[in-house]
Amino acid sequence: MAASPSPFYSGLLALMAESAERGGPVVKLLARAPLTVEAASPLRLLGGVHRAVLDGVLPELAAHWPGDVDAAWRELAAVLESPPAAVLAALERDPQTNEVGRSAALAAGLAEITRRACLGLRIFEIGSSAGLNLRLDRYAFAAGTAQWGDPESAVRFDSASYTGAPPFEANATIVERRGCDLHPIDATAFDGRNQLLSYVWPDQQMRQTRLRAALDIAAGAPVVIDTESADHWVEARVEPQAGTCTVLMHSIMWQYLPADVQQRVGATMRIRGATATTSSPLAWLRLEPAPEIVHADLRLTMWPGGDEEVLAFSGYHGPPVEWRAPTDQR
Repeated sequence: MAASPSPFYSGLLALMAESAERGGPVVKLLARAPLTVEAASPLRLLGGVHRAVLDGVLPELAAHWPGDVDAAWRELAAVLESPPAAVLAALERDPQTNEVGRSAALAAGLAEITRRACLGLRIFEIGSSAGLNLRLDRYAFAAGTAQWGDPESAVRFDSASYTGAPPFEANATIVERRGCDLHPIDATAFDGRNQLLSYVWPDQQMRQTRLRAALDIAAGAPVVIDTESADHWVEARVEPQAGTCTVLMHSIMWQYLPADVQQRVGATMRIRGATATTSSPLAWLRLEPAPEIVHADLRLTMWPGGDEEVLAFSGYHGPPVEWRAPTDQR
């Protein structure tokens, strides 16, 4: 059996399950969330508790968060008897992450698009959350001798992040960027920062550190995130433009869209793709779960042409990224 990515949460969830079997308060709390696997109600609950810890309203629990599971549970069991507002609010909304580690694969995809198109990029992201991955040119990427991004950035993905060699030497230039989300988060506000941090498991220090660094970068790099449904937004904004390559991108969000929204986004991209030319190409870059679910596929469709291919495999939270696109055309 594979080791848990969060031993601390695994231990707490096991104790929560035992409490639920005895009819403990966790049963009543979880009933506030939708009763579906997709709703991830236990993780909503833990996200809310983590948020309350970050907000400083649970100092006794904070001393064990993360830490000894049994000690944390003794404090958490008391919290569940009379939970603070942050916990109740979290149970009523979908967990929302903005995993910066996914930029490792997305940046590699943008490099490949640039290698092929030789044009500046207009990037449009659906399911942007706080738009941290729209700011990916503010991070540092390296594979072999090729580098891209800000070499002084505190958010870094070096050669150890990659198997194979994405074409970072193509030196992608982002000339326009914009995102949309049904519930955008303001990465520059205290509330937004803590909401994002609350959904990163507290014993995953690398992810916590990387997210905090990306949030600091976001404070000086504003982006526009529209509050809109993905299908309407793509139809209104994503179309080829002469002299640039227009890119629709998204990561680990497609499965949460209703089927009709997925269909409309796909139909719009095919219609717009039919109007693309070599001087105004269109690309669809997505990092989404592979059919076998064990990793995520980085898939690219480019027009003119419209052929789909898998560029890379990636972890759900980022590296390692296994680059699979052919390199013999460089």
